[in-house]
Amino acid sequence: MSDLKIAVGGLDYLAEQSTTQFAITNAANALSLSTASAGTVSGTNITGYIATLTFATAHGLTFTPSANVLPNYFIKFASATVTGGTGVLSGNTFRILSIPSATTLTFYTTVSAATFSGASVIPVFYPVFQQALLSGAATNTLASGTTGSFATSGGYPYYGSVQCSNLTLGANCTALYNSDNSATPLDASTGITPSTAPTFRTMLAASATGQLRFGPYDQIAASGTTATSYISIVQ
Repeated sequence: MSDLKIAVGGLDYLAEQSTTQFAITNAANALSLSTASAGTVSGTNITGYIATLTFATAHGLTFTPSANVLPNYFIKFASATVTGGTGVLSGNTFRILSIPSATTLTFYTTVSAATFSGASVIPVFYPVFQQALLSGAATNTLASGTTGSFATSGGYPYYGSVQCSNLTLGANCTALYNSDNSATPLDASTGITPSTAPTFRTMLAASATGQLRFGPYDQIAASGTTATSYISIVQ
């Protein structure tokens, strides 16, 4: 007699990933935004910018961190006052196009200038994107260059929802859901930066543990103090 093992969907865990990042505040960084390169999104006549955000000190963000550490593909802002162009920065989530150096990053926006007052740059993690990334179905390529030649088809994978994720959050992260379905990660394919920030509500607070199902707009946002958070996606 032999024992047979039947494969059951939903019982496998993708590699557990962790992050120690938290909000990068303006108190520690003189944040500046420049939009030297502009271009028009094909077929939309929307003039947008590849904006370069410059920090006074190293931001610690990277596309390629050490093994099993969450990479950085998205950020959002707090307390950024728009002084030119269309849309708002505060509350909206942007996809990072490139990280040229330890003190700079680029993103697409129709905002041409901004004043950062008591601002925070907040790393954002999308479990839906992470699932696609871990399966090899996602890339970080959204623009053919950094001089205004924009890709018009989005690279962000909207694959519905993650079956569930096990989360052990430290004081540095909070799990949030987007109740009005408007928190599309902004990039060259999106067009105008919205003038109204999306609505988020807390699903799992910092320093809490739980198992959650994530939709395509739901996110984990870094915040608080230095700590370690863990995420394990059920496949």
